[in-house]
Amino acid sequence: MRPASAVEIHCSLVTRGLFGRALLAMVLALGLAGCGDDGKGEVRNLKDQVQTAYGKKDFRKGLELSEKGLVLSRQVLGDKASDTLYFAQAVSENQLGLRNYRAAIPALKRELGLRAAASQAEKKLQPRRTLLIKLAEENGDTLTAADQAVAVARGIEMSDGKDPQPVYRAVTEYPPDQYRQKVEGDVQVSFGLDAGGKVTAARIAKSTPPQIFDEAALESFRKWRFTPMLDSRGEPISASGFTFTIAFRLGK
Repeated sequence: MRPASAVEIHCSLVTRGLFGRALLAMVLALGLAGCGDDGKGEVRNLKDQVQTAYGKKDFRKGLELSEKGLVLSRQVLGDKASDTLYFAQAVSENQLGLRNYRAAIPALKRELGLRAAASQAEKKLQPRRTLLIKLAEENGDTLTAADQAVAVARGIEMSDGKDPQPVYRAVTEYPPDQYRQKVEGDVQVSFGLDAGGKVTAARIAKSTPPQIFDEAALESFRKWRFTPMLDSRGEPISASGFTFTIAFRLGK
């Protein structure tokens, strides 16, 4: 004989007395608790599957499982749960694994939003922010790059007296002739920043040896992004009067 379901138990309680209502409430509560346990178990199961797929570099399968796990974990555990943050990062990483960089940008933005809402320290978020800035810069999403540069600036409390920090460095090409001749040098660049941390008014302040690396340095440096300066209210502002030295070294 098969066990009676909660619905059948409910139908059998023809009495409307206090005992019947109390028993029904207990049955329903146990049923809901069971559903919750099943949800948590499914979250754990999906997490194991994501790890397996990622280990096998099956990023397409990993992405599918991560998206499913993220939706379920948010429903069952909430947005601030560690498993929810795990799935959010897994979505980003699988998009990166697929080299779907345009899709990785909104995935990283969602991940960072959840991490920030879960009160993770800005220091812990900065590596993910700089990764997002790099993807945004290289895919033409300058608004996202600027927003994230401002977030980093607020995290490190940029203000007068602090040097702006580079959050995106475009590749600086070593001039082929100088590379073959094993010539090294330094170029000091004078520059300003707009409110999004984008380089403005870049010019050569000093270079050693003179003029040899100037063009390569400026071509790269004009594409860089820094943490913008902040006013007393924490709002980003344009500023000038900064210098940065680019070193051309051959390495080992």
